[in-house]
Amino acid sequence: MHTKIIRKLSLPFALMLLIGLMACNPQVVFEQNKKVDAQGWEFTHIYEFQETFTDTIALYDLFLNVRNNTDYPYSNFIVFFETEFPDGRIFRDTIETILADRGGKWTGTGFGNIKTNSFHFRKDVWFPLEGEYIFRIEQAMRRELLPGITDIGLRIERK
Repeated sequence: MHTKIIRKLSLPFALMLLIGLMACNPQVVFEQNKKVDAQGWEFTHIYEFQETFTDTIALYDLFLNVRNNTDYPYSNFIVFFETEFPDGRIFRDTIETILADRGGKWTGTGFGNIKTNSFHFRKDVWFPLEGEYIFRIEQAMRRELLPGITDIGLRIERK
């Protein structure tokens, strides 16, 4: 009888452990997502992320994490992405992503009206100075209040 109970408990535990191990990615050195106001993303609001880098030789890949709902009125999404180096220099870039295909079908994963995308927008990046880097993300859709974006984030992976 005890053997049957142990078998019944072991399978779900083993599955949970396997899923947990698969979810861990040792290459991820930074990942943070921030909630956007439910009313919409204000044109003047800039989301900021900070990370300290000490390895000035390693290469990294950068990903923009975007979660949207079906209230989002466009197929594309454009942001200004800014990197501030420890010495105060700033690098600014524009990133355009596609949240829906030409037929209007949402990209990304998720159930119901929420979709999650992770866009690989910069490859083989290195951080030449030791210290704290500040990353800023600003919506560039030219709307005072942009509805439908629920979360915005940044993921950095070591190559």
